[in-house]
Amino acid sequence: MTKTIYLQKIGDIEPGILIILKKNLKWFFKKYNIKVVILPDQLPVLDSEFEPIKRQYDALQVKKRLNAHVKNKNYYRILGVMDVDIFSKFLNFVFGVADLPRNKSFGSALISVTRLREEFYRRTENEAQFEQRVLKEAIHELGHTFGLEHCENLCVMRFSNSLDDTDKKPHDFCEICLKKLKKYLSRAD
Repeated sequence: MTKTIYLQKIGDIEPGILIILKKNLKWFFKKYNIKVVILPDQLPVLDSEFEPIKRQYDALQVKKRLNAHVKNKNYYRILGVMDVDIFSKFLNFVFGVADLPRNKSFGSALISVTRLREEFYRRTENEAQFEQRVLKEAIHELGHTFGLEHCENLCVMRFSNSLDDTDKKPHDFCEICLKKLKKYLSRAD
C-alpha cells in the first residue's frame, strides 16, 4: 500500500493554505516515503458541532465525522484542515486533535488554522510565520497518528498552549521521538 496523507478541507478555507501545507508536508515526509494529496471534496462545518456558549466548534465531534466520512476509503492517514475556532473537552481551545493509532493502517487528525493567525489576536499578520505554524501543528497532530505522545524536549511533539509555544518549538522531531517514529514506520503493516 502506498502511504499517503490525505488533506481534507472542512468548511470554508482558503485553497492556498492547503496548497502550501501540502508542499511543506510533502517536503517533510519525503524521507519517510509518504505522499501528500489534497482531497477534492469539502466537508461542511455543521451547526450541531457548534457550541454557542463558547462560540467554538467541538473538535472531537468534527473528527468523529471525518472518520465516518473516510471509513471505507482505505486511507493511510487523514488530516482535516479547517478555519474555525475549535475546542476539545476540558481545554478552552486547541490548535488540533488526533488519536493515537489503534492500528498501523489508519490514523486521523484535525487542525484549525484560525488561532494560528496573528490577526486572531488583532496583531499584524506575518504570512511566513503563519505557514510555519500550520506546518508545525500539522506535523504534531500527524505525529500522534504515528504513536507519538507529547514530549518535553525541544520537539515538534511538545504541547502548544499558545502561539508562543508553537513558535518556539521546531518543526522536526527530537532524537527520542524520531527513534520512536522510525521504529513505528519500520514495523510491517
